Amino acid sequence: MKNTIVWLGALLMAGCATERPMIPPPLDLPKKVLEYSTIQSGASREAAPSTQITETPKPPPATKSETIKRPPPKAPAAAEEANITLAFEQIPLPSFIQMVYGTILKRNVNLDPAIVARQDLVTIRTGAPQTATQAAAAARMLLKSYGIAVVDLDNSVRIVPDSAGLGYLPEIRRGRALPDTPLPLRPIFQLVELQAVRNTDIASWIRTMFDKKVNLQEDPSRNAVWLSGQSADVTAALEAIHVLDQPLMRGRHSARITPAFLSADELAKKLTEILQAEGYGAGPPGGPGGINMPVTLVPVPAVNAVVVFAGDPAIVEHVATWAKELDKPGPKGGSRSFFSYQVQNTDAQALAATLERIISGAAAPAQSQTPRPAGTPPPAAPARVVVDQASNTIIFQGASEDYGQIRSMLELLDRPAKTALIEVTVAEVTLTDRSQLGIEWLLDQARIGGLNRSVGTLGGLSIGTSGFNFRVFNDAGDTRLLLNALASNNQATILSSPRVMARNGETATIQVGQEVPIITSQQTTPTTGGTGSILQSIQYRTTGVILRVRPVIHSGNQINLEVSQEVSAAQTTTTGVNTSPTFQTRRLDTKLSLKDGASVLLGGLISGNTSQGDAGIPGLKDIPVLGQLFRNNTTSSDRTELIVLITPYIIANDDDAQAVTEAFKKQLGEWTRSAQPPAAAGSAVKPTPNQGGLGVQASPENKSGQQK
Repeated sequence: MKNTIVWLGALLMAGCATERPMIPPPLDLPKKVLEYSTIQSGASREAAPSTQITETPKPPPATKSETIKRPPPKAPAAAEEANITLAFEQIPLPSFIQMVYGTILKRNVNLDPAIVARQDLVTIRTGAPQTATQAAAAARMLLKSYGIAVVDLDNSVRIVPDSAGLGYLPEIRRGRALPDTPLPLRPIFQLVELQAVRNTDIASWIRTMFDKKVNLQEDPSRNAVWLSGQSADVTAALEAIHVLDQPLMRGRHSARITPAFLSADELAKKLTEILQAEGYGAGPPGGPGGINMPVTLVPVPAVNAVVVFAGDPAIVEHVATWAKELDKPGPKGGSRSFFSYQVQNTDAQALAATLERIISGAAAPAQSQTPRPAGTPPPAAPARVVVDQASNTIIFQGASEDYGQIRSMLELLDRPAKTALIEVTVAEVTLTDRSQLGIEWLLDQARIGGLNRSVGTLGGLSIGTSGFNFRVFNDAGDTRLLLNALASNNQATILSSPRVMARNGETATIQVGQEVPIITSQQTTPTTGGTGSILQSIQYRTTGVILRVRPVIHSGNQINLEVSQEVSAAQTTTTGVNTSPTFQTRRLDTKLSLKDGASVLLGGLISGNTSQGDAGIPGLKDIPVLGQLFRNNTTSSDRTELIVLITPYIIANDDDAQAVTEAFKKQLGEWTRSAQPPAAAGSAVKPTPNQGGLGVQASPENKSGQQK
């Protein structure tokens, strides 16, 4: 609405540049079909206080098991020929190893000294022919029974005692992913940092599942565990940790409940009692024995909210339904809480002052001196109202039931302020001895319905038999035409025709004139040398056409106006040794009550000017005494009457403001078809986003054409 009003002001200023002052026609505004008491601005109003149910952040999904890198499977070997038959009878162990791995399998063999010294005899027979891989596996199994381990290297094998595998340096890893396959028999040390579960819980579970296959040590400083063992065993333990290290609430549904009247602790307590009575296992986290309930209620007092966790969304919805039923204003004497109300359409400071008067009036009765019965809670402390001017917000501290009543009052008072557009035409009509022009003549000539009133004539003043008159019209179109006709014949002067907009209950002023200096006091002070200095006090008085108007808009399209109209001028007058101005002032102060779009005509303020002259034969008419025979003395009296025509229009919302803008553009004529509100140089007029994401569009082009 702000851009529209600025555009409207530009049109008003442009309309002043006319050659001959004339009364503009009335605005062609559409009929209003809505009651003004029900009109609100286009901005969405804040919702009434109610329990808010919102979704909560969800835990991140579980890490996929593929992140644990298992040893890649070996590529399938090419088809081998089964042409190996093992048949050994009581052959020494070192010789058996050399024959199988060196002679048959064509591998380089590295024997540990402890193996070379052994004198064990080996017997093995294979029935059907075998491939090289099958023969190597059979030899490995046989050697394992003798306590010998076979370590596969790049192009060789190392034969060592089974316990000698510990002689290799361990490989230390961190995280949950294993790289490529480590050397067989080489132990792995893995540091696993836990994300959701305590390391003490994981340690007890892993020890139960893997017993002595995996060595586990806790690291409390990192909330981690150290795993050590063979590659396959550590990989299996990592997979188990992946399953166990997950939030307890994973897979459960949740919602955040924000109460409007109760505190978070009170609502959580009431919900727990109701759900337990219905048979649900409900309660806060870490219930009896440290066990979480199936329905977990977590109060968060810092944000006055309750977070609900449950395994079924239907249960969460059931809890939310109960929360809405329980979150109601309680009895008097309840706990004090903080509430905030975002003022949208008026000044929060003014609203707070009104609320403080209401609250102080309610707490005015003196406290009863009767002793309070035992067990009766003490009366609640008086409510407090604080204003945050930066955000235009009212903060209320008090009981929830008091805020419920205050909130209703705030919504009633926090409505968009209406605006009134007031048209005032000030005209001066010339009255002569040969014509009876003025408000009476206008009222007689204007054949329109209305209400005519005459206040009468002040006694002792020779201003005619009429007096101050006024008349209320539903449409003052004929009166405008008559005044324009008089102005075109120089029988009337349009002094001013301002249009001013004012908010409901606010005063607007238009002043066109000058500041005239006035000497208010003068004194002479002696100085050295015999001369004196003159000290003068000067004040300035405003003259010209001054309009002050204050509208008060009521329901039913009724508007009360307080109008002060002054037309004044300064004239030079010599008094004594000084020249000081004399002011001719015609002022009108009145209070009116009109309908939207109705007009009132005020008149009867008449001023007179008498002048004398003579006409005759030059020279002879100036002879004393005898000159009366040669001249004709004339006396003329000129009178002027001040007429004021007032028309108010109610602008209740953006649509009315747009309609007024279009009406002005239509009056101004063809040039407004391409006129647009002012914009920055080199930039186009674009919608300006506000907090709600909407845009304030420029006024549309006028397509009505030239004024008729």
